[in-house]
Amino acid sequence: MTQNTRTLGAFLGILLCLAVEAEQTDFRIVPTLALESAVPNESTVRSESVLTSESALKIKKVQPASQHAMHPPRAFITNQGSHDLSVMDIASGKEIARIPLPESPAGVAVDQKSGMVFVTSPDGRAVTKIDAQSLKVIATLEVGGGPVGIAVDSSGQRVYVSDWYNNQLIVFDAKNLEVLRRVAVGHVPAGIVIAPDGERLYLAERDDHQVAVLNTRSLERIASIPVGQHPFGLAINASGEMLVAVNVQTNDVSLIDTVLLHEKAKVSVGISPYCAVFSEDGRVFVTNQHSDSVSVIDVASSKMIKTIMVGAFPEGIEIDHGLLFVVSWMEEELDVIDLQTLKIIRRIPAGKNSRGFGQFIWSGIPPSN
Repeated sequence: MTQNTRTLGAFLGILLCLAVEAEQTDFRIVPTLALESAVPNESTVRSESVLTSESALKIKKVQPASQHAMHPPRAFITNQGSHDLSVMDIASGKEIARIPLPESPAGVAVDQKSGMVFVTSPDGRAVTKIDAQSLKVIATLEVGGGPVGIAVDSSGQRVYVSDWYNNQLIVFDAKNLEVLRRVAVGHVPAGIVIAPDGERLYLAERDDHQVAVLNTRSLERIASIPVGQHPFGLAINASGEMLVAVNVQTNDVSLIDTVLLHEKAKVSVGISPYCAVFSEDGRVFVTNQHSDSVSVIDVASSKMIKTIMVGAFPEGIEIDHGLLFVVSWMEEELDVIDLQTLKIIRRIPAGKNSRGFGQFIWSGIPPSN
């Protein structure tokens, strides 16, 4: 993509987002008008899509996490504009299927235990369940409102969905997609993560500028943690002791101590940050929609240490097998980044306006009986 085309595309994307926000109903976020990075004096890595022999070997070694696995790992990318789901084989770097979905799919959650994929469609007002192996649609349930964020609990028995329009949390039975409960929450709920032990659920309440902490069994509110303006994406580390809330309007992230239930620090990132993910070595990676970049944060020092330039308007982000996966909404691709070199080693085309909001990587392990 040429620089002129990229600039024009970004400008048109901004106008589109501004027009939608004026209706006060859409789940997209209004970015600031500036397109350059809002953070000076950072170390910036200009990533180029260069597949070296070492990088190729790393991708080739991305195999199922179990010798009994039936498939290599796959990525399931929601495409808002083409109303479908791209299924990508990570090892080959190819899209192997495209699954039609209800209108404007956004959120995605892969349950590693059952091998099922759950997708939200805000404009289609539906939740869809898909078999990650056969790629068959198991069920689609119309739930009304605007389902956006989605997560599966550690037992694989419950699915939690944030209803953007009706300010509620919807709880489903993962097996039959039956609605179990609807719970009132704060204004414009967005991203959801569940603690590794399965005891707590964290929910970004965008227009209340806070993160709700709920008991996953009783669904009672444990705490409300103030963060920056318009939190959207959330991420939690492997121990469950650190949570990240991505604050879209204040261009920063909140590092939250989940033991003390308070904000430990705020770290400035790029413009209109959206989603985040933790790596095993204590880093946090944050997508910045209107900086076309990923910020790298060192959690120990609470500082941003690098910036990786990626495809235009990055949103969803995941880590698997030493690789970082970034979904580009405007570039309509999945960027694969080596976690050691922080360089893009492969770009995989996706559908129109690809999002991947949530957990979109399936390890390839077949479900246990």
